[in-house]
Amino acid sequence: MKIIKIITIIFFSIAVISNLPFVAKPLLGKLDASHFKYSNLNASFTYVQSFGFKDSYIGERTKYRFKTEAHPTPENETIYRLYKINPLCFWRWHYYIFISSKFPYKRWDEIEKNRVAYDRNNMWQDF
Repeated sequence: MKIIKIITIIFFSIAVISNLPFVAKPLLGKLDASHFKYSNLNASFTYVQSFGFKDSYIGERTKYRFKTEAHPTPENETIYRLYKINPLCFWRWHYYIFISSKFPYKRWDEIEKNRVAYDRNNMWQDF
């Protein structure tokens, strides 16, 4: 019983420490460098989250800039996350709660069939 209590305390300590903002971002950059991908319905907007020191997380500002600069049709305004949330990856909890929860999930194969041609000069397409 005492060993289970110690293991539980150690696990929660690691989970809390790994989700502190100054620890979480470098940890995500090392473990999940290209895991967090986003796209709109026709893939005219695709984004891979980077975790560099000065890189900001995807959010309302990115969505607003895309809408005002690219002028997508209403059905292509919504940005989806292309990854499932896995609660067992405890080092991602901070990102899941504060970033991922703002984007609905859609599978890439649902989007890929509607995809517009990739244009490397389009600043809104990463992949």
